[in-house]
Amino acid sequence: MLYYFIIGLIIGSFINAVVYRLPKSIMGESISLSNPKRSLCPNCKHTLSFIELIPLLSYGLQRGKCKHCNQSISIQYPAIELACGLLSVLAFVKFGLNLESMFILIFIYSLVTLFWIDAKYRLLPNVITLPLIIIGLVFNYPFAFVEFTDALIGATAGYLALWGIFWIYKLIRKVDGMGYGDFKLVAALGAWFGWQSLPILLLGASTLGIVYFAIFIKQRNKPFAFGPFLIISALVWLFVSY
Repeated sequence: MLYYFIIGLIIGSFINAVVYRLPKSIMGESISLSNPKRSLCPNCKHTLSFIELIPLLSYGLQRGKCKHCNQSISIQYPAIELACGLLSVLAFVKFGLNLESMFILIFIYSLVTLFWIDAKYRLLPNVITLPLIIIGLVFNYPFAFVEFTDALIGATAGYLALWGIFWIYKLIRKVDGMGYGDFKLVAALGAWFGWQSLPILLLGASTLGIVYFAIFIKQRNKPFAFGPFLIISALVWLFVSY
């Protein structure tokens, strides 16, 4: 178990870099997944040492602050690492160590990445969502969470369902109700879980979104990301239904 947890922590550390760099690259900043080569403090730009990059442990050793500028380190970093560690253990316990579980872990890590990027930037990058659709279809061809035809219909229906809701809302309210990234994310979930899963996934995500909006959003017209609620719903479905 500890071995799987450590693997998850290491992957989580990499995901932290993706969450920080990928949106900035998309928005035109001079940063990419490969540049700079070494991780930096986002505040003082000091190159981080090996000790400062140890997943989870480094946050505790530094007491949640950069030792160079004393700026607080976002709780996002240990949260992502811990989430990946725990989800990795759950995946290996439930699905075992085989080729199928490798596909499932790619799915899980992709969802974790999308969760944080969308929560922080209200952005679901095509570079993650589109491959996730293809990988889901490939996965279901030999392994079959669902029949391949159900996965194909799920990907198509997932995209069209939110596309339809988007345009109905826009025609009524004259504003965009959601982003195109949400369409592609639901298409990916349909590709992995089949069209049969879409009603419960959308219902679960909508319920979570309504509760979040009622509790935390004080301004009625303030936009918020829907992707994280879809992802929570999908992860619960993954571990409960298969």
